[in-house]
Amino acid sequence: MTPERPVDPRRSKLASEVAVRLRQLRARLDLTQDEVAGRVGCHESAISRWESGARLPSCQDLIELARVYGVSCDALLGVTEIAVSDGSALLDQALLDRLDAAETTEQFDAVVQERREHSVWIPIEDGARIVSLKEAVRRANAVAGKFPDSAHAGKLFRP
Repeated sequence: MTPERPVDPRRSKLASEVAVRLRQLRARLDLTQDEVAGRVGCHESAISRWESGARLPSCQDLIELARVYGVSCDALLGVTEIAVSDGSALLDQALLDRLDAAETTEQFDAVVQERREHSVWIPIEDGARIVSLKEAVRRANAVAGKFPDSAHAGKLFRP
């Protein structure tokens, strides 16, 4: 008989957190566990175990779940801050898709005018982090709050 492995509390906590996100995402798409299983390529009982927190999906299953739900693996795992390396860029794919869908120069120019405050991509320097908008505003306000007399304190962010 194989001895039972001790329960790792960090793994149990992660499994519970992933389970909540999986249930929420499935509900948002109004899918059954069977439908998700068909799209992921696993048995419905696996979906049930993942959504109950009894087990964690394998790396491959996590990738498939992220694809089905249209989110990143980081989002499924609850990662809220992503470190990026020098030479990276933040790409506004939705804006790029709108520009690509334009059929005339006039349509293209209209989208550009509408979004004139936004770039299609922004270079990201080494040491940058991708965080939620709420967290970015919180951090910027915390720094700006140290210098209330500065004319630039209110310009750290364009909401």
